[in-house]
Amino acid sequence: MSQQPTYKRLKQVVFAGIITMLFLPMVQHKFRFLEEKPLNGSFELSAKPVWTKTSWFKGEYQEKQDKYLAEHTGFYPSWVRLYNQWNYSLFDVVKANGVIAGKEHYLFEENYILAYYGSDFVGDEKIIEISRKLKLVQDTLRKKGIDLVVVLAPGKASYLPEYIPDKYRSSKKGKTNIESYLSEFKKQSVSHIDMHTWFESMKKTTRYPLFSKTGIHWTAYGQFLVADSLANYVSKSCNRQIPHFVLEKMELSDVALLDDGDIKNGMNLMFDIRDLKLAYPKFHPNRESRMGDPKVMVVSDSFYWGLFNSNVSHWLFNDGEFWYYNEQIYPNSYTKETWAKDQDLNKKLEENKVVFIICTDANLPRLGFGFIERVYELYYEKNKETAFASPLI
Repeated sequence: MSQQPTYKRLKQVVFAGIITMLFLPMVQHKFRFLEEKPLNGSFELSAKPVWTKTSWFKGEYQEKQDKYLAEHTGFYPSWVRLYNQWNYSLFDVVKANGVIAGKEHYLFEENYILAYYGSDFVGDEKIIEISRKLKLVQDTLRKKGIDLVVVLAPGKASYLPEYIPDKYRSSKKGKTNIESYLSEFKKQSVSHIDMHTWFESMKKTTRYPLFSKTGIHWTAYGQFLVADSLANYVSKSCNRQIPHFVLEKMELSDVALLDDGDIKNGMNLMFDIRDLKLAYPKFHPNRESRMGDPKVMVVSDSFYWGLFNSNVSHWLFNDGEFWYYNEQIYPNSYTKETWAKDQDLNKKLEENKVVFIICTDANLPRLGFGFIERVYELYYEKNKETAFASPLI
Protein backbone atom coordinates (compact mmCIF):
# COMPACT_ATOMS: atom_id res chain seq x y z
CA MET A 1 0.00 0.00 0.00
CA SER A 2 2.90 2.36 0.73
CA GLN A 3 4.01 2.19 -2.92
CA GLN A 4 0.65 3.40 -4.32
CA PRO A 5 1.05 7.10 -3.37
CA THR A 6 4.59 7.03 -4.78
CA TYR A 7 3.37 5.52 -8.06
CA LYS A 8 0.53 8.04 -8.25
CA ARG A 9 2.97 10.85 -7.59
CA LEU A 10 5.26 9.56 -10.34
CA LYS A 11 2.40 9.56 -12.84
CA GLN A 12 1.55 13.13 -11.90
CA VAL A 13 5.15 14.23 -12.38
CA VAL A 14 5.35 12.50 -15.78
CA PHE A 15 2.04 14.02 -16.86
CA ALA A 16 3.13 17.48 -15.72
CA GLY A 17 6.41 17.04 -17.58
CA ILE A 18 4.62 16.11 -20.81
CA ILE A 19 2.26 19.08 -20.54
CA THR A 20 5.20 21.38 -19.84
CA MET A 21 7.07 20.05 -22.88
CA LEU A 22 4.00 20.60 -25.05
CA PHE A 23 3.38 24.16 -23.91
CA LEU A 24 6.98 25.30 -23.48
CA PRO A 25 7.53 26.02 -27.21
CA MET A 26 4.32 28.07 -27.24
CA VAL A 27 5.48 30.09 -24.24
CA GLN A 28 8.92 30.57 -25.81
CA HIS A 29 7.30 31.69 -29.06
CA LYS A 30 5.18 34.24 -27.22
CA PHE A 31 7.63 35.62 -24.65
CA ARG A 32 11.11 34.57 -25.86
CA PHE A 33 12.22 34.04 -22.27
CA LEU A 34 15.34 32.16 -23.43
CA GLU A 35 17.71 33.71 -25.94
CA GLU A 36 18.62 31.26 -28.72
CA LYS A 37 21.54 31.34 -31.10
CA PRO A 38 20.17 31.91 -34.62
CA LEU A 39 20.78 29.36 -37.34
CA ASN A 40 23.72 29.88 -39.66
CA GLY A 41 23.33 30.10 -43.40
CA SER A 42 21.88 32.33 -46.07
CA PHE A 43 18.15 31.84 -45.65
CA GLU A 44 15.21 33.93 -44.50
CA LEU A 45 12.39 32.90 -42.21
CA SER A 46 8.95 32.84 -43.80
CA ALA A 47 6.82 35.95 -43.44
CA LYS A 48 3.38 35.65 -41.86
CA PRO A 49 0.98 34.96 -44.75
CA VAL A 50 -1.98 37.23 -45.50
CA TRP A 51 -5.35 35.49 -45.67
CA THR A 52 -7.39 35.92 -48.83
CA LYS A 53 -10.35 33.99 -50.11
CA THR A 54 -8.40 32.92 -53.21
CA SER A 55 -5.35 31.72 -51.26
CA TRP A 56 -7.61 29.85 -48.84
CA PHE A 57 -9.50 27.88 -51.50
CA LYS A 58 -6.30 27.14 -53.44
CA GLY A 59 -4.66 25.81 -50.29
CA GLU A 60 -1.80 28.31 -50.57
CA TYR A 61 -2.61 30.07 -47.30
CA GLN A 62 -2.63 26.82 -45.30
CA GLU A 63 0.70 25.73 -46.78
CA LYS A 64 2.37 29.07 -46.05
CA GLN A 65 0.86 29.23 -42.57
CA ASP A 66 2.17 25.74 -41.74
CA LYS A 67 5.65 26.78 -42.86
CA TYR A 68 5.45 30.05 -40.93
CA LEU A 69 4.33 28.37 -37.69
CA ALA A 70 6.99 25.65 -37.98
CA GLU A 71 9.78 28.20 -38.47
CA HIS A 72 8.57 30.56 -35.74
CA THR A 73 7.70 28.05 -33.05
CA GLY A 74 9.65 28.31 -29.82
CA PHE A 75 13.06 26.62 -29.83
CA TYR A 76 12.96 26.17 -33.62
CA PRO A 77 16.76 26.65 -33.99
CA SER A 78 17.35 24.07 -31.25
CA TRP A 79 15.03 21.53 -32.88
CA VAL A 80 16.82 22.00 -36.21
CA ARG A 81 20.22 21.52 -34.59
CA LEU A 82 19.03 18.42 -32.74
CA TYR A 83 17.61 16.95 -35.96
CA ASN A 84 20.81 17.72 -37.91
CA GLN A 85 23.02 16.30 -35.15
CA TRP A 86 20.95 13.11 -34.99
CA ASN A 87 21.32 12.53 -38.74
CA TYR A 88 25.04 13.34 -38.81
CA SER A 89 26.08 11.42 -35.68
CA LEU A 90 24.05 8.27 -36.32
CA PHE A 91 23.82 8.02 -40.10
CA ASP A 92 26.63 10.23 -41.50
CA VAL A 93 23.94 12.24 -43.29
CA VAL A 94 24.49 15.98 -43.65
CA LYS A 95 21.40 18.18 -43.77
CA ALA A 96 23.05 21.00 -45.73
CA ASN A 97 22.71 21.56 -49.45
CA GLY A 98 25.49 19.94 -51.48
CA VAL A 99 27.58 18.92 -48.44
CA ILE A 100 29.03 15.40 -48.30
CA ALA A 101 30.39 13.65 -45.20
CA GLY A 102 33.74 12.11 -46.12
CA LYS A 103 35.98 9.70 -44.27
CA GLU A 104 37.34 10.52 -40.80
CA HIS A 105 34.96 13.49 -40.42
CA TYR A 106 36.30 15.35 -43.47
CA LEU A 107 33.55 17.43 -45.05
CA PHE A 108 33.29 18.18 -48.77
CA GLU A 109 31.01 20.02 -51.14
CA GLU A 110 29.93 17.71 -53.92
CA ASN A 111 30.93 19.99 -56.82
CA TYR A 112 34.57 19.70 -55.71
CA ILE A 113 34.34 15.91 -55.84
CA LEU A 114 32.81 16.11 -59.32
CA ALA A 115 35.66 18.40 -60.39
CA TYR A 116 38.23 15.89 -59.10
CA TYR A 117 36.68 13.04 -61.11
CA GLY A 118 36.16 15.17 -64.22
CA SER A 119 32.38 14.83 -64.10
CA ASP A 120 32.04 18.56 -64.82
CA PHE A 121 34.49 18.59 -67.76
CA VAL A 122 33.40 21.22 -70.28
CA GLY A 123 35.36 19.83 -73.21
CA ASP A 124 38.58 20.75 -74.96
CA GLU A 125 36.87 22.96 -77.53
CA LYS A 126 35.56 25.40 -74.92
CA ILE A 127 38.83 25.41 -72.98
CA ILE A 128 40.83 26.12 -76.15
CA GLU A 129 38.49 29.00 -77.03
CA ILE A 130 38.60 30.58 -73.55
CA SER A 131 42.38 30.26 -73.52
CA ARG A 132 42.59 31.90 -76.95
CA LYS A 133 40.52 34.88 -75.82
CA LEU A 134 42.46 35.09 -72.60
CA LYS A 135 45.79 35.20 -74.43
CA LEU A 136 44.58 37.96 -76.77
CA VAL A 137 43.28 39.99 -73.84
CA GLN A 138 46.51 39.53 -71.89
CA ASP A 139 48.59 40.71 -74.85
CA THR A 140 46.36 43.75 -75.38
CA LEU A 141 46.43 44.77 -71.72
CA ARG A 142 50.17 44.21 -71.50
CA LYS A 143 50.63 46.92 -74.14
CA LYS A 144 48.72 49.22 -71.79
CA GLY A 145 51.00 48.28 -68.90
CA ILE A 146 48.42 46.02 -67.24
CA ASP A 147 49.22 42.44 -66.23
CA LEU A 148 46.18 40.13 -66.33
CA VAL A 149 46.90 36.81 -64.61
CA VAL A 150 44.81 33.71 -63.89
CA VAL A 151 45.34 32.15 -60.46
CA LEU A 152 44.28 28.50 -60.36
CA ALA A 153 43.29 27.81 -56.76
CA PRO A 154 43.29 24.28 -55.31
CA GLY A 155 40.13 22.32 -54.58
CA LYS A 156 39.63 20.37 -51.37
CA ALA A 157 38.65 17.09 -53.04
CA SER A 158 41.63 17.27 -55.41
CA TYR A 159 43.94 17.99 -52.49
CA LEU A 160 42.48 15.30 -50.19
CA PRO A 161 41.02 12.60 -52.47
CA GLU A 162 41.81 9.87 -49.93
CA TYR A 163 38.94 11.14 -47.76
CA ILE A 164 36.29 11.13 -50.49
CA PRO A 165 33.45 8.69 -49.57
CA ASP A 166 33.63 5.24 -51.14
CA LYS A 167 30.33 5.72 -52.99
CA TYR A 168 32.15 8.10 -55.38
CA ARG A 169 35.10 5.81 -55.92
CA SER A 170 33.18 3.68 -58.39
CA SER A 171 33.41 6.67 -60.73
CA LYS A 172 36.20 6.43 -63.26
CA LYS A 173 38.46 9.48 -63.09
CA GLY A 174 38.20 11.22 -66.43
CA LYS A 175 39.78 14.26 -68.00
CA THR A 176 39.48 17.29 -65.75
CA ASN A 177 39.13 20.99 -66.40
CA ILE A 178 42.25 21.82 -64.38
CA GLU A 179 44.40 19.38 -66.39
CA SER A 180 43.08 20.66 -69.69
CA TYR A 181 43.47 24.33 -68.76
CA LEU A 182 47.04 23.81 -67.55
CA SER A 183 47.90 22.03 -70.80
CA GLU A 184 46.27 24.70 -72.97
CA PHE A 185 47.78 27.58 -70.99
CA LYS A 186 51.20 26.09 -71.65
CA LYS A 187 50.50 25.68 -75.38
CA GLN A 188 49.17 29.21 -75.81
CA SER A 189 51.58 30.88 -73.33
CA VAL A 190 48.77 32.17 -71.12
CA SER A 191 50.08 33.90 -67.98
CA HIS A 192 48.91 32.03 -64.90
CA ILE A 193 49.87 31.05 -61.36
CA ASP A 194 49.30 27.35 -60.64
CA MET A 195 48.48 27.21 -56.94
CA HIS A 196 46.58 23.97 -57.51
CA THR A 197 49.80 22.06 -58.20
CA TRP A 198 51.75 24.16 -55.69
CA PHE A 199 49.47 23.12 -52.81
CA GLU A 200 49.70 19.46 -53.83
CA SER A 201 53.50 19.71 -53.83
CA MET A 202 53.45 21.03 -50.24
CA LYS A 203 51.07 18.37 -48.91
CA LYS A 204 53.72 16.08 -47.38
CA THR A 205 56.00 18.83 -46.11
CA THR A 206 53.69 21.60 -44.91
CA ARG A 207 54.10 22.38 -41.23
CA TYR A 208 50.43 23.22 -40.75
CA PRO A 209 47.27 22.05 -42.60
CA LEU A 210 46.42 23.84 -45.84
CA PHE A 211 42.83 22.55 -45.71
CA SER A 212 40.81 21.86 -42.57
CA LYS A 213 38.43 18.96 -41.99
CA THR A 214 35.37 21.18 -41.65
CA GLY A 215 35.95 23.96 -44.21
CA ILE A 216 35.92 24.09 -48.00
CA HIS A 217 38.50 26.84 -48.63
CA TRP A 218 42.22 27.02 -47.97
CA THR A 219 42.97 27.56 -44.28
CA ALA A 220 44.05 30.83 -42.70
CA TYR A 221 47.60 29.49 -42.84
CA GLY A 222 47.19 28.62 -46.52
CA GLN A 223 45.85 32.12 -47.17
CA PHE A 224 48.92 33.61 -45.52
CA LEU A 225 51.16 31.69 -47.94
CA VAL A 226 48.98 32.73 -50.87
CA ALA A 227 49.08 36.41 -49.84
CA ASP A 228 52.86 36.30 -49.71
CA SER A 229 53.04 34.61 -53.12
CA LEU A 230 50.69 37.12 -54.76
CA ALA A 231 52.54 40.07 -53.22
CA ASN A 232 55.85 38.73 -54.55
CA TYR A 233 54.30 38.31 -57.99
CA VAL A 234 53.02 41.91 -58.04
CA SER A 235 56.40 43.25 -56.92
CA LYS A 236 58.16 41.35 -59.69
CA SER A 237 55.56 42.19 -62.34
CA CYS A 238 55.62 45.92 -61.55
CA ASN A 239 59.33 46.06 -60.75
CA ARG A 240 58.45 47.78 -57.49
CA GLN A 241 58.52 46.41 -53.95
CA ILE A 242 54.99 46.56 -52.57
CA PRO A 243 54.02 46.11 -48.89
CA HIS A 244 54.08 42.56 -47.54
CA PHE A 245 52.97 40.86 -44.34
CA VAL A 246 55.35 40.38 -41.42
CA LEU A 247 54.59 37.31 -39.29
CA GLU A 248 54.40 38.08 -35.56
CA LYS A 249 53.43 34.66 -34.23
CA MET A 250 51.50 31.50 -35.05
CA GLU A 251 48.59 30.52 -32.78
CA LEU A 252 47.33 26.92 -32.85
CA SER A 253 43.81 25.61 -32.33
CA ASP A 254 42.06 22.25 -32.77
CA VAL A 255 38.78 24.12 -33.19
CA ALA A 256 38.30 25.69 -36.61
CA LEU A 257 38.26 29.47 -36.30
CA LEU A 258 37.46 32.28 -38.75
CA ASP A 259 36.29 30.66 -42.00
CA ASP A 260 38.19 27.39 -41.54
CA GLY A 261 34.96 25.68 -40.45
CA ASP A 262 32.62 27.26 -42.97
CA ILE A 263 30.99 23.97 -44.02
CA LYS A 264 30.51 22.84 -40.44
CA ASN A 265 29.01 26.20 -39.47
CA GLY A 266 26.40 25.86 -42.19
CA MET A 267 25.42 22.39 -40.94
CA ASN A 268 23.86 23.85 -37.76
CA LEU A 269 24.86 21.06 -35.38
CA MET A 270 24.47 21.01 -31.60
CA PHE A 271 28.09 19.99 -31.00
CA ASP A 272 31.34 21.07 -32.61
CA ILE A 273 33.39 18.74 -34.82
CA ARG A 274 36.95 18.34 -33.65
CA ASP A 275 39.34 19.46 -36.36
CA LEU A 276 43.05 19.20 -37.09
CA LYS A 277 45.56 21.32 -35.21
CA LEU A 278 45.13 24.47 -37.29
CA ALA A 279 47.48 27.44 -37.46
CA TYR A 280 46.40 31.08 -37.29
CA PRO A 281 49.07 33.59 -38.30
CA LYS A 282 49.18 36.95 -36.54
CA PHE A 283 50.74 39.51 -38.85
CA HIS A 284 50.99 43.14 -39.85
CA PRO A 285 52.08 44.98 -43.02
CA ASN A 286 55.70 46.09 -43.07
CA ARG A 287 54.57 49.54 -44.24
CA GLU A 288 51.58 51.56 -45.40
CA SER A 289 50.76 51.95 -49.07
CA ARG A 290 52.53 54.83 -50.77
CA MET A 291 51.86 57.08 -53.71
CA GLY A 292 52.91 55.14 -56.78
CA ASP A 293 52.31 51.68 -55.33
CA PRO A 294 50.51 49.55 -57.94
CA LYS A 295 46.79 49.02 -57.55
CA VAL A 296 45.63 45.44 -57.95
CA MET A 297 42.12 44.36 -58.91
CA VAL A 298 40.84 40.86 -58.07
CA VAL A 299 38.04 39.01 -59.87
CA SER A 300 37.39 35.87 -57.87
CA ASP A 301 35.08 33.29 -56.41
CA SER A 302 34.80 32.82 -52.64
CA PHE A 303 38.44 31.70 -52.35
CA TYR A 304 39.43 35.37 -52.10
CA TRP A 305 37.08 36.26 -49.24
CA GLY A 306 39.49 35.18 -46.50
CA LEU A 307 42.30 37.17 -48.11
CA PHE A 308 40.06 40.19 -48.57
CA ASN A 309 38.92 40.02 -44.94
CA SER A 310 42.60 39.89 -43.95
CA ASN A 311 43.02 43.28 -45.64
CA VAL A 312 45.14 42.00 -48.52
CA SER A 313 43.43 44.39 -50.95
CA HIS A 314 43.73 47.29 -48.52
CA TRP A 315 47.28 46.81 -47.24
CA LEU A 316 49.04 45.07 -50.12
CA PHE A 317 47.04 45.96 -53.23
CA ASN A 318 46.64 49.72 -52.62
CA ASP A 319 42.89 49.50 -51.95
CA GLY A 320 42.19 47.60 -55.15
CA GLU A 321 38.66 46.36 -55.74
CA PHE A 322 37.35 42.82 -55.29
CA TRP A 323 34.85 41.82 -57.99
CA TYR A 324 33.04 38.90 -56.39
CA TYR A 325 32.10 36.48 -59.18
CA ASN A 326 32.34 39.45 -61.57
CA GLU A 327 29.11 40.68 -60.04
CA GLN A 328 29.21 42.66 -56.81
CA ILE A 329 32.16 44.96 -56.06
CA TYR A 330 33.76 45.24 -52.62
CA PRO A 331 34.43 47.16 -50.43
CA ASN A 332 32.07 49.59 -52.21
CA SER A 333 29.05 47.33 -51.68
CA TYR A 334 29.43 47.52 -47.90
CA THR A 335 28.01 51.05 -48.06
CA LYS A 336 26.08 50.95 -51.33
CA GLU A 337 25.49 48.00 -53.64
CA THR A 338 27.90 48.33 -56.57
CA TRP A 339 27.71 46.06 -59.60
CA ALA A 340 30.34 45.13 -62.16
CA LYS A 341 27.86 45.38 -65.04
CA ASP A 342 27.39 49.09 -64.34
CA GLN A 343 31.08 49.99 -64.54
CA ASP A 344 33.13 51.53 -67.33
CA LEU A 345 35.30 48.47 -67.82
CA ASN A 346 38.06 50.18 -69.78
CA LYS A 347 38.39 52.87 -67.11
CA LYS A 348 38.42 50.29 -64.32
CA LEU A 349 41.12 48.22 -65.99
CA GLU A 350 43.34 51.23 -66.56
CA GLU A 351 43.20 52.10 -62.85
CA ASN A 352 45.16 48.92 -62.10
CA LYS A 353 48.62 47.56 -62.83
CA VAL A 354 47.70 43.94 -62.10
CA VAL A 355 44.39 42.09 -62.43
CA PHE A 356 44.08 38.65 -60.83
CA ILE A 357 41.36 36.20 -61.89
CA ILE A 358 41.21 33.63 -59.08
CA CYS A 359 39.24 30.42 -59.59
CA THR A 360 39.08 27.09 -57.77
CA ASP A 361 38.73 23.86 -59.75
CA ALA A 362 35.02 23.45 -58.96
CA ASN A 363 34.32 26.75 -60.74
CA LEU A 364 36.52 26.17 -63.80
CA PRO A 365 33.49 25.37 -66.00
CA ARG A 366 32.93 29.14 -65.87
CA LEU A 367 36.46 30.47 -65.52
CA GLY A 368 36.38 34.24 -65.06
CA PHE A 369 32.59 34.27 -64.55
CA GLY A 370 32.06 36.29 -67.74
CA PHE A 371 34.94 38.73 -67.09
CA ILE A 372 37.24 37.28 -69.77
CA GLU A 373 34.47 37.42 -72.37
CA ARG A 374 33.58 40.97 -71.41
CA VAL A 375 37.16 42.24 -71.72
CA TYR A 376 37.53 40.37 -75.01
CA GLU A 377 34.38 41.99 -76.35
CA LEU A 378 35.58 45.40 -75.15
CA TYR A 379 38.64 45.22 -77.37
CA TYR A 380 37.55 42.87 -80.15
CA GLU A 381 33.75 42.85 -80.37
CA LYS A 382 32.66 46.18 -78.94
CA ASN A 383 29.12 46.01 -80.27
CA LYS A 384 28.15 42.81 -78.49
CA GLU A 385 26.43 42.67 -75.11
CA THR A 386 28.13 40.93 -72.21
CA ALA A 387 26.65 38.22 -70.04
CA PHE A 388 27.39 38.00 -66.34
CA ALA A 389 27.65 34.74 -64.43
CA SER A 390 26.10 33.92 -61.05
CA PRO A 391 28.14 32.38 -58.24
CA LEU A 392 28.23 28.63 -57.51
CA ILE A 393 29.61 28.81 -53.98
